[in-house]
Amino acid sequence: MNSIVRLLGGTVLVFVALVIAPSASAASGWYLLVPPSSDFNEHAEYLQGFKILDTKPLSQWWQQGAYDSASECEAVKNTLLMTEHSFYSKLSENYIKAVGENKDSAVLKHMRYTTERANANVDAWTASRCIKSDDPRLGK
Repeated sequence: MNSIVRLLGGTVLVFVALVIAPSASAASGWYLLVPPSSDFNEHAEYLQGFKILDTKPLSQWWQQGAYDSASECEAVKNTLLMTEHSFYSKLSENYIKAVGENKDSAVLKHMRYTTERANANVDAWTASRCIKSDDPRLGK
C-alpha cells in the first residue's frame, strides 16, 4: 500500500483506484503499468520537481491492475488520467492563488509539493501502458 500512496500522492486517487477494481487473472489478461518517478527536487523549476522514469524497464513499473481486455485496460487508464488531471488543475489554481496572496512559506512549500506530485501523476498516467500479462519485457 505504501507504493500506491507514494505514487498517487493522495487519498483521492487511492479511492478511485480501489473503485475501479482489477478483474482479470494474471495469466491471461492485460496489466496497466505505471512508470516510477524520481524523488522530489524542491530546487527544480516549478512543475519539474519530479521526473517520470519511463525509460526504466517495464519490470520496474508499478502494476495498477489486471484487466480482461486491452480496451478495458485503456478505459481505466483514461479514467484515472482524467481524474488526476482534474485534481491537479484544482491544486494548481489554489497554489497560484496562494502565491499571489503571499501565504506563509511553510504552507506554500506544502502546496507546491502536492501540486508537483499531482502534476507528476498526470505525466505518469499519460506514460502508463497496457501490456499483455505474458509480455516478455515484464521479466517474469
